[in-house]
Amino acid sequence: MYFRLPGLDIKSVMDLTSGGSPSTSSSEDVASELDNSDAMQLVRQAVLFENIELLADLFKVNPWVWNRVDRHGRTPLMLAAHNGKLNSLRTILLLSPKSLNLVNERGKTALHMASESGETGIVLELVEIGSDPMKSDKEGHCALELAQMAGHNEVAARLIDAIQKESEDVNEAHIMLISACISGSSEAVNDILSKNMDKKQNREVIFNGRNEEDDTALLIACTNGHIEIVRHLLQFEEHLLQNHITKDTR
Repeated sequence: MYFRLPGLDIKSVMDLTSGGSPSTSSSEDVASELDNSDAMQLVRQAVLFENIELLADLFKVNPWVWNRVDRHGRTPLMLAAHNGKLNSLRTILLLSPKSLNLVNERGKTALHMASESGETGIVLELVEIGSDPMKSDKEGHCALELAQMAGHNEVAARLIDAIQKESEDVNEAHIMLISACISGSSEAVNDILSKNMDKKQNREVIFNGRNEEDDTALLIACTNGHIEIVRHLLQFEEHLLQNHITKDTR
């Protein structure tokens, strides 16, 4: 079931992505260990009261706390996200960047929790630093769906904007990469790849385009004899090598 905003629905936004559905990952860091120790109780209080100095000290003395959960399945970052504690969230991410994409046993990230609780500022912060708005939890819901199911239309609208912008940026990166593969500019290729390789589904589009008739970067580089670029592209595995007209490989 899809929930609709005026003029846009979730399915149409999902279709902006390469697969047309929320993204999943086969190799995730999962936080599952329940921790009710005194140290964790202090961490949670520091998060909720935004006692940043205490929070930083606790993380330094107890470096394991970042991936422990409370009885609701929330890590310290998820707790901050769910409750709209922006200063705590920024502090935790500074001390433990891996917290960003950590999931709990239900497959939820901090972005999922901020979205379903309607914390617009937190959602924008998490998306800006790289949290994936199309990542699905174990029930198959992405952050956008969770926001709409909870009636948080402002959060949903901001997530739609973020998804559309990312789609436009990925399309532009594909066009620029193809141009660089034609001209033989290794510097341009390196620059494009250094900025756009964090998500597998984005890499697939950047290398191969969205449509069957789109040019593919590796084929163009091979056709034009740019060996250095070919070697650089082959560091990644998301390439198609078939000519869309002749169906030949080269």
